[in-house]
Amino acid sequence: MKTLAEKKAEQEEKDKEDEKIWDVWEDDTIVAWKPRRMPKPIRAPKRELPSHAESFNPAEEYLFDAEEKEAWLKQDPEDRRLNFIPEKIDALRKVPLYQQLIKEHFERCLDLYLCPRLLRKKVNVKDPTKLIPELPSPNDLKPFPSVLSIEYHFHKKSVRTMAVSPNGLYLATGDEDHNLVIWHTRTAKVMRHYTLANKVVDSVHWNPDPTLCLLIVSNEENVLVITPDLYAKKVNEATRALLLQTKEYYDSDLAAVGKDIKEVNVKWTFAKDLRKDQILITMEFKHIISRLTWHPKGDYFATMAHKIQATTQVIIHSLRKASSQKPFS
Repeated sequence: MKTLAEKKAEQEEKDKEDEKIWDVWEDDTIVAWKPRRMPKPIRAPKRELPSHAESFNPAEEYLFDAEEKEAWLKQDPEDRRLNFIPEKIDALRKVPLYQQLIKEHFERCLDLYLCPRLLRKKVNVKDPTKLIPELPSPNDLKPFPSVLSIEYHFHKKSVRTMAVSPNGLYLATGDEDHNLVIWHTRTAKVMRHYTLANKVVDSVHWNPDPTLCLLIVSNEENVLVITPDLYAKKVNEATRALLLQTKEYYDSDLAAVGKDIKEVNVKWTFAKDLRKDQILITMEFKHIISRLTWHPKGDYFATMAHKIQATTQVIIHSLRKASSQKPFS
């Protein structure tokens, strides 16, 4: 028999002991008390990040066909690469409840509870070459190309850049002798040849949009927008119509803000006849441009200047609106 006062005192002592329970996992937001003689807290093992196959709308290559599904069902659960069958669902609101949710959370708790809680010390290896795996035999890597199949002969000086068109039919190359050449990849025939202003061609990139026939070329302080008219007739006409719209945007902005504000970072110069010329836009910079890259949708592209530390080193340009902006202030 205990009095109420004794029961209250016993409960207070028990609460104090519970407060001194130490969490082995490192978490400064929860654990405030850390004993001296206990080992240092360690980080809890991280969970694996979800893969593309776990998406509710995965790409076609991640879905099982009939043979893969049958093979997956015949395998033991431990031998399966995935513990579920990827499914394609139209909308996120149609996603059903995941059946393995409670089981996976329970296994996660077991992993944390049964972890040996040991810190692995780094091993000091005197000879780092022993850690490098042995190279496989060349015979195990066959088949690999062993016969020269095609050559492209034109450039007399070093080729600085090359890019393949999105449809794989054309190859653009630029050299130190200010030449830009567009080849047919299957026949090595020269389809277009441009001689650019006695300056090195540092970079060339095709527009990734298959509905446009465009490529951008860095020619030291200039970036050229070229349409070689190599695609279908509809695509070539759509490309020139887009650049006519670009010139209209540029002229309207120039009339609204003024020439001084519009040409602070880049000066856009359009060709006289956008319906016939092939070098349609010339962008003049204050520094040498070394790299170019397109946005995957084909509207925006970025330029990077060579070896400068300034806010104008990287500039993003909109092709449709003929505008340029600095992403870094």
